[in-house]
Amino acid sequence: MRLIVLAAPRLKRRLCFLSLLFLLLLVSLFTAGRRLTDTQPAMKPGLLLSGKVFAVDPGHGGYDPGVMRDGIAEKDVALEISLLLRAYLQSAGARVVMTRETDRDLLLPAAGPKKQQDMKNRMQIINGARPDLLLSIHVNSIASPVWRGAQVFHKAGEGNSKVIAEAIQQELRRILANTDREVKPGNYYVLNEAKSPAVLVECGFLSNPEEARLLADRAYQSKLAWAVYAGLLRYYHGQLPGS
Repeated sequence: MRLIVLAAPRLKRRLCFLSLLFLLLLVSLFTAGRRLTDTQPAMKPGLLLSGKVFAVDPGHGGYDPGVMRDGIAEKDVALEISLLLRAYLQSAGARVVMTRETDRDLLLPAAGPKKQQDMKNRMQIINGARPDLLLSIHVNSIASPVWRGAQVFHKAGEGNSKVIAEAIQQELRRILANTDREVKPGNYYVLNEAKSPAVLVECGFLSNPEEARLLADRAYQSKLAWAVYAGLLRYYHGQLPGS
């Protein structure tokens, strides 16, 4: 009994010491947390394209190569540019719906002309997404090797489509520095059947040897996608992305 009485004060002092140590630890952690919070960067403002939905349509694919020159197929160039464009749009907070992400067509086991079936199924994806804008990506080619330059076509009779096309064309001219082409209304199935504003970007001419080499180059494809993206930021916000 005597041992218990003698040990009690020691136990009390030890408990007080541990309590004080625990309190000091809490204060230290709180102070460190405040210091860390004060050094954190401010929250970033909303992304520039948050809430926007874009349908991106890489032309052709699968059985349909589109135009071809010297082993370069339109379907491959269009897909690469479209995937890069998707990355830029998503980085700005947009939702992107692709009609294809690989070298494939949109045929189903059914009777009927291949191209008609492919285009009909493509439009089901596009219109089903109810996008703010359709961006169809293609590459041009004609008999003469002289012509070159990226050009944007817009849905005829739809005012927003023309304004968007002009913003993209302006950035194609500024960033690529190799085209002076102007926008035009386009009589294309994807534009005519789209229920949203729509533009079709002809990224250049495979029939021009110099431009064909550029169109097959990854860095140039990235510049093309960036120009389209910059045009959209110019249209929606009147500002351009950083380089």
